[in-house]
Amino acid sequence: MASGVVHLAITKHICEHYVCKDRKRLDFGVCLPDFAKDRQEAHIRAVVWGRNKRTYDLNRFRAEFGSRLLQDDLYLGYYLHLVQDVCHRQIVYDRYHWNPLIPGNVDRLHNDYAILNRYTRERYNVVNDLAVPEGFSEEPLCAITEFYPEGMLEAMDGFFHETGEGEIFFFTEAMTDEFIAEATELCLREIEALKNGFSVVDSYDLAWENPPYSLLETTRNTRDLGGYRIGEWDDRFTENSRGCGDNGAGSDHMGDRLTKGYRILRSDAALEPSQRDKEFLRSIGVTTVIDTRTVPETEQRPHGFAEAEGFDYHNLPIEEGASIPESVEAVPGSYVKIAHSKNIRNIFRCIAEAEGGVIENCSAGKDRTGVISALLLWLCGVRRSDIVYDYMRTKENNRERFKLIRNYNPDIDMNIVIPRESFITDFMDLIIAGHGTIEAYFESVGIGPELQGKLKEKLCG
Repeated sequence: MASGVVHLAITKHICEHYVCKDRKRLDFGVCLPDFAKDRQEAHIRAVVWGRNKRTYDLNRFRAEFGSRLLQDDLYLGYYLHLVQDVCHRQIVYDRYHWNPLIPGNVDRLHNDYAILNRYTRERYNVVNDLAVPEGFSEEPLCAITEFYPEGMLEAMDGFFHETGEGEIFFFTEAMTDEFIAEATELCLREIEALKNGFSVVDSYDLAWENPPYSLLETTRNTRDLGGYRIGEWDDRFTENSRGCGDNGAGSDHMGDRLTKGYRILRSDAALEPSQRDKEFLRSIGVTTVIDTRTVPETEQRPHGFAEAEGFDYHNLPIEEGASIPESVEAVPGSYVKIAHSKNIRNIFRCIAEAEGGVIENCSAGKDRTGVISALLLWLCGVRRSDIVYDYMRTKENNRERFKLIRNYNPDIDMNIVIPRESFITDFMDLIIAGHGTIEAYFESVGIGPELQGKLKEKLCG
């Protein structure tokens, strides 16, 4: 994301503290990811957090090339480029709130880089002596994607002569210095960690937000429960944020296992699914549909997959949650009632025993669907804060729906309707108070160890 000149400046700083084996290979590697046929593949982009966030999959790079990182500076340079880009995103997006979605902002930022290239060259005494390593086309690194090494040399030569146009729009000299200093520190800490067999850069927790999405074009809130990290760990590790310039602990605490994508989808009711929606669900193997709306709800607004060819539709009504609770304080208790509803056992059994993927829905994909989704993620060992995050995404996805509810039902207290974190956290506390563990809760509703294992296998296996 940063200019190639800035990447070289960071590498120069790194080499003041780290003795590399081959500086030319290191410099070439640190510039390479920006010059590829598919830059997303080159940066090993991945979707995580229920497809709500994107990141660079540093775990994958370490898994594939870890043995080379400290032996071959070409691979170390490439990896450090990804680490620097993680840091750059934190500074530009999170700290300074740059918005790439505003038309023209990306071009303006790149023009800032062009203007600042001269400053960076002179301030950090950066020189351009890049060369393509002999035999580069045979490197295992080239399996990631197709690279354009000659195009990189030509472009980098331009970076050392261009001046940009006009005035600085956003990315200033001070921000350049800030980024170079913090990225250098982070890279040096990462190199030291790699020597000791772990990493200080957690690309899962440093992932950045995607805009709200729905997997189906005819719904507002169809989302994936895949991409959440699982394991025996909790929120205390989030205090060790592995961001730019901090001193967080290593990320090996948390492992790198994620819930699997397209195994269980959560959704609002798909009343009129398009042909493309149906083809998409078939293509990802999601053919079991669980509709938790009540009979009056389904009679008034029939489900679009009830008679759809190739889909196994189940209407398993949850009466609790079909109406609005009487107060904000009553919402968590209403969620407990949903979790103990008459059909909850049948719903979990249906999910566990479905041959392929499952899409489960209520009316808006908020309460009944939210409770079921939270319980499934919880059973799989997803941390509490991630479960809250997944629940709260419905607030973003359903903004237009909430506006319509407010407009057509002016007497409704929207504080009850719109999701808030305390609804799901207080619900989870009530489950613990009543059952002690999530496993004990599932047993209490008739889902014993065997079916619990099948649910975990469905989402995690």
